[in-house]
Amino acid sequence: MKPFTLFLITVLVLSSSTAFAGKGPNSGPSFTGYERTETVATGSLAHRWKPRAGLGRVHRDRLAIGRGMLEVQNVDWTSLLRYYDDDIEYHDAVVDIYGLDMVTQFLGRLYGSSPDLVTTIEDETLVGDVYSATWSMVGSFNGIPYEANGVSIIKFHPRSRQVYYWRDYYTEGDIMVNVPGFDAAIGGFRIYYRCAVDPTYECPLEPPAAEALSENRPSLDLPETAGRGNWMRSPIRLLRERLEIGRALVEINSANWQSLLPYYADDYEYHDPIVDIYGFDTLVPFFARLFASSPDLVTTVEDETILGGVYMATWTMAGQFNGVPYSAKGMSIVKFRDQSTQAYYSRDYYTVGDIMATIPGLDEAVAGFQIAYKCVVDPAFDCPM
Repeated sequence: MKPFTLFLITVLVLSSSTAFAGKGPNSGPSFTGYERTETVATGSLAHRWKPRAGLGRVHRDRLAIGRGMLEVQNVDWTSLLRYYDDDIEYHDAVVDIYGLDMVTQFLGRLYGSSPDLVTTIEDETLVGDVYSATWSMVGSFNGIPYEANGVSIIKFHPRSRQVYYWRDYYTEGDIMVNVPGFDAAIGGFRIYYRCAVDPTYECPLEPPAAEALSENRPSLDLPETAGRGNWMRSPIRLLRERLEIGRALVEINSANWQSLLPYYADDYEYHDPIVDIYGFDTLVPFFARLFASSPDLVTTVEDETILGGVYMATWTMAGQFNGVPYSAKGMSIVKFRDQSTQAYYSRDYYTVGDIMATIPGLDEAVAGFQIAYKCVVDPAFDCPM
């Protein structure tokens, strides 16, 4: 483990500046940094967050800025422009925007096309200079209704309130499914994918190949107290173990997935842009099918944070799905039981377009949607339409 990571874990444990908002049982410590208050000030955020005592001022402001950037709406998005660095870059499933001028134009086009867009934060963390949050959004794009789940990472300059990097992870399939002409392509891919990996899905296609469980179960250099709560474990040690296990669960592959099973709770649930898996007994055949279809899948963690019982990481993955090569970027959230290294929830966010784009017959649909979307919102795109 990198020395800086160990230092960061120590600081997080010894300080009181924990910032996490979660829903439901076992979602980790409740967020204590802010309380929501209504505001009617012209040009201000629809919901402001009132700082409580105990958090550093820059830390408090960053939380408010990060949350504001994601939940801001059509009526007040310009109020946050002062927090964007001149060299800010923004990325999502379709566009890559560079520089404050282009980001300003992009946001103007986006909210002009989606005037009723509402984004609601679910879980959030702020560790060092990095703010991360999962969210749900609902609205319409040029009159076409849609809803989606996503996750974002926002990076601040050191000791600053200026944002220089922002990436949203979600799948454009959640919009495509409502667009005539694109709906059949995304619907067909979802059926194809679920037939291959989802053991609970009643597949209308030819049954997938039988699942074969490998006898090779290599051991990993992970804590021996797999999943068990240990009230004698020090907070620093617990965070260190959760960091290692969270990374391993995200980087899981065909060679080691069986050795990681002790770290999943009996009522574990997993979600990605296509499948929803509930329970350990369903997870095992899901993994067997997934890695039979993608035996060479390699996922590499890039940025990662651990705060309380919540691990978040950005990553890249590359491999083949039933012989079709693909690569994609994504972000994951993993939640652990209280005082435990056992995960009870995780969600992967990535764009299915990165996989569809490599499949003949679906690639044209993805390219067509991306062109249509970029023509509307990307000020730097040379639109052919």
